[in-house]
Amino acid sequence: MKIRIRNQIRFGDQIEVVDQFYEGDWKEKGGFQYLLYVNEEGEKVALKFHDRELTMTRFSSPKSIMKFMASEKSQALIPTPMGMQQFVINTVDYLLEEQSLSLSYQLLTVDGSQQFATYRLELTWED
Repeated sequence: MKIRIRNQIRFGDQIEVVDQFYEGDWKEKGGFQYLLYVNEEGEKVALKFHDRELTMTRFSSPKSIMKFMASEKSQALIPTPMGMQQFVINTVDYLLEEQSLSLSYQLLTVDGSQQFATYRLELTWED
């Protein structure tokens, strides 16, 4: 299975586009779809999703988990070069179609008062 992850990141006035391709597996279980792959750093990544929620787990050291819920906010603990950082994820748009998931989200400071960056994530997969 081919998995494509395209992420447009806006940090202040700067825009970066990341376009990555992976070989992986797709599974369906308990009303959720799963995409499993190994990233360029050799870390296993699991994407668990349905029509209103995506959980992205990176089995790094330490493990990183991000949860995106349609039109809701959630907490994230993300390892960075400055140590573990806590953010609020504000998922603005979320759309699951056949073999495609797109979402827009913002990373906010823990108190929600400042925006760290905005993202436009497009995930596609095909046999």
